Amino acid sequence: MGAFWIGPLLVKYEWVLVLLSGIVAYFTIAIALRDQEEYKKIFLNVMLNSMLIGFFTYKFSSILFQTENILSSPIGILYFSGGRKGAILGTLLALIYIVMEIKKYKYPLKKWMYGIVYGSVTFMLSYWLFRTLLILLF
Repeated sequence: MGAFWIGPLLVKYEWVLVLLSGIVAYFTIAIALRDQEEYKKIFLNVMLNSMLIGFFTYKFSSILFQTENILSSPIGILYFSGGRKGAILGTLLALIYIVMEIKKYKYPLKKWMYGIVYGSVTFMLSYWLFRTLLILLF
């Protein structure tokens, strides 16, 4: 897939599709859990926080895994990513955070799994749809 320029930034189409799919999944979960306002607020907050923990761990794990490159060029923190090791570490930390929050709030595991599965399936289907539409258009 290609990319486009927004001023000095090069933005890949794939990241736009991921963002759009995330927005669709967020609003779908919000609509599915509209009857349970308190739980919806907690669930969406925990999921957003876990995604941010995973992303920032992935992005800045280059400090752990590529220390010599970062020490020789500190600005490289902005450009390097953690690679496969960083993605695994980010996913692991996000899952640990989710488990800790599930124990903290004491809602039934069935409720949490309902929201996670609903959101994951919606995200994957909307990503597939947007990607297919993008391929058909270009």
